[in-house]
Amino acid sequence: MTTSTQQTVLTEEELRCLLAVANGSVQSSDSATIEALAAKGMIDGTQATAALTPAGQHAIHVDQPGRMPGIDT
Repeated sequence: MTTSTQQTVLTEEELRCLLAVANGSVQSSDSATIEALAAKGMIDGTQATAALTPAGQHAIHVDQPGRMPGIDT
């Protein structure tokens, strides 16, 4: 099993932080959570330049229809 196939369990706090990064409203108190999400491969960059990785995008849109033709459909 590779790291890309291992499941990652996210806490509610981590999911809220992912949404905050997606909305551009990250708080300074989220620095530890951002580091944890970066270690899980969900966020790329530091708190000032945090951006969602494809895995982070998928985590916040997992309940919606697929968006990548040929991969999610």
